[in-house]
Amino acid sequence: MSADSQTSFKSHDFALRAQKKILGQFSSRKTAKVFISDNLSTLLDLLYQLIKSHTQDKKTAEKFVKNIIKLSIKVGLLAQNDQFTDDEIRIANKMAEKFRTIIMTITSFTEVDFSYDRNFLLTSVNQCDEMLMSLVKNHLTDKSKGRIQFVANLLRDPTLLDSSFKKGTPQNEIMKKMVAEINKAIENGEL
Repeated sequence: MSADSQTSFKSHDFALRAQKKILGQFSSRKTAKVFISDNLSTLLDLLYQLIKSHTQDKKTAEKFVKNIIKLSIKVGLLAQNDQFTDDEIRIANKMAEKFRTIIMTITSFTEVDFSYDRNFLLTSVNQCDEMLMSLVKNHLTDKSKGRIQFVANLLRDPTLLDSSFKKGTPQNEIMKKMVAEINKAIENGEL
């Protein structure tokens, strides 16, 4: 293979970059509602409310949800276009298992009194963060990796976690609604 053919323009690579760029522009909660189910859309809205309630900052909450949407689109595009190696696919599968564990744990912590374990959640979020970074390290830009860190840092906030599972707080009321939507999504096979 000549050096020219190795450095030549590849339409597939360009198309993938263009798709990621274009879909990254469609990261509002309203646009996401067109592409996802009603209860997953409601979950995003509740996440927005949770972060806004915690930070008292609308822009931070919007950025949080937009980053989740952008990252989901980009990782989905990479998977759809078979861009992951076998090792990365194994990482993605482990991350999906860990994510399901976190979802079930959040449900349990919300529904069962005195079961909340902050350290377990922090460890789980850290593990998901590490797996996601490992999955995308060869595929996404530093800007996208920064989005992962932004989301993970908010999810690791001990004050947010504590208030989300403490009875009577505004965050706990939002968390109860989130768990109801999580249960619906599980029943519908969406999570």
